[in-house]
Amino acid sequence: MSDSLTLDVGGLTPEQVAEILRFVASLRDVELDEREVDDDSWRDATPTGWTLEHVKLLREHLEDRGKDVQLAAFDLAIKQGGFVSRAAVYRLGDYDDSRRLNNWTAPFAVAADWLETEHGLTSPEYPVWAVYDDEVKGYQRALGFEVLPEIVKLVREDQEGSSS
Repeated sequence: MSDSLTLDVGGLTPEQVAEILRFVASLRDVELDEREVDDDSWRDATPTGWTLEHVKLLREHLEDRGKDVQLAAFDLAIKQGGFVSRAAVYRLGDYDDSRRLNNWTAPFAVAADWLETEHGLTSPEYPVWAVYDDEVKGYQRALGFEVLPEIVKLVREDQEGSSS
């Protein structure tokens, strides 16, 4: 696969251009988790009660509370078909390797509870949850995070409809 990107760097400082090049190089160095490849399985998502308006309110809730990394990971997961790896979260947040992601999904649960109470969300499903290796017993780090397939479907179909 050969893809290219043309970027107008006019008006950027040499330091900014160098930062962009370092970022692109770091993306090439990262091992891709197979779950980050969109397989279109979200198209078969079962409705649970989420609406596009609920997703919009969820995004606003995260943004208003400064949860920029969670929001970026949420958007990336949707773009990739529903999964974002732990490594991608660390890149998005520019997190140090020693950082733990304990309760990293809590803002999504808080937002879902708020949507249920204030905006009539009827879904029993939280929008995002941690994914673990089923074969590992005991404590382990999350492999990544998954977005509810229904949410992926709502957003992706809306994007497809907007682009046609």
